[in-house]
Amino acid sequence: MSRKTFLKSGIRFGIFLSASQVLQYCKTSPNDRYDYERKNPFDPEFLSENISPILKAIRIGITAPNPHNVQPWKFKLIDDYSALLYVDEKRLLKDTDPTYRQIHIGQGTFLENLSLGIQILGYSAEVSLFPDGKYTIADIGKKPIAKIVLIKRDDLVQNPLSEFISERLTRRSIYEGEDLTWQDFEKIRKDSAVLYSELKFVPKAGSEKLRNQLIAAMQAETDTYNTYEESRIWFRYNDEEIGKFKDGLSLRATGVSGLKYYFARNFFLKPGAESWHSPENKKAGMDMFTSQVESSKGFIFLKTDHNEIIDWVQAGRDYLRLQLAATKNGFSLHPLSQILQEYSEMDLLRKEFEASLKPGEKIQMLVRLGKSDYHYYSPRRDPKDFIV
Repeated sequence: MSRKTFLKSGIRFGIFLSASQVLQYCKTSPNDRYDYERKNPFDPEFLSENISPILKAIRIGITAPNPHNVQPWKFKLIDDYSALLYVDEKRLLKDTDPTYRQIHIGQGTFLENLSLGIQILGYSAEVSLFPDGKYTIADIGKKPIAKIVLIKRDDLVQNPLSEFISERLTRRSIYEGEDLTWQDFEKIRKDSAVLYSELKFVPKAGSEKLRNQLIAAMQAETDTYNTYEESRIWFRYNDEEIGKFKDGLSLRATGVSGLKYYFARNFFLKPGAESWHSPENKKAGMDMFTSQVESSKGFIFLKTDHNEIIDWVQAGRDYLRLQLAATKNGFSLHPLSQILQEYSEMDLLRKEFEASLKPGEKIQMLVRLGKSDYHYYSPRRDPKDFIV
């Protein structure tokens, strides 16, 4: 919502705001970033800082998409050009992601974001998965996911996807425009050049059953106290909390801005479990989610032949490439992970959804696509906070 539209709407509803309040709720242009939003890792001011190449690489990598924006990474620096990546065991989603599959997908998105992004600075990244040998869920936070070594190259051929890292974002807003065509999908598939997974396209036409399944899955997550409570724990209620924690979910991240954001923040959404779990709040959340799903212009899912930890990490690398390719082609995407989650209340819906898969196969990610000019760059914590 533009400032002009916001002011007109405010006057119509008898709301009078100061200039500073208008600035707070509306951006000047789509390229503006609030102070608490993540910074462009290729900003000249950032690049001029006197820090090691591996710290610059980490700063690029942490702009990657990750579940609930929990930023589940920690690093042990080896030297100026290398580091070990670990899962941060303090930033898990134990109720919605009890197998920790999604958390490990988030390790893969980081690795691919770093590997592609550091090319802009003239380095290639050698990534060795599980450098300490066999890795199990019991090793979370103890054994590294990967060893990263940067190598300066004068003859480096830069991947075209790296140019879209700075503008990549997840848009959970209402999508506009025409439905995706098979030609659109083929362009995205070709540009993504995924390495470990298979991409499947579901056009908007004929997707009514899928849309109903997705809405039912969100309803199940909403009606399950522990899973909905987990979202509350990671929810940042206002701009002050966003700026303080620099992680998690928020209304802005959900695509709410302008007058809607003003009303929701100031009159409806109140901190605390009682308000969060109230029938009114849950209905509002479901109405928003339903509108998002129904506005989808097509769907893509990412499937692997196996469902081991290494598949999760590699699927994350492919997902990052998929999102960058969608960005390159002018499309937004929004992951719809509810129906893929592995807790008991979701079992029936998930098994029905995945009934056509062969034994061992797994749909690792499912996204809706479309077009939207809404911009919100989810914040990231300071890189030094990730270092152990």
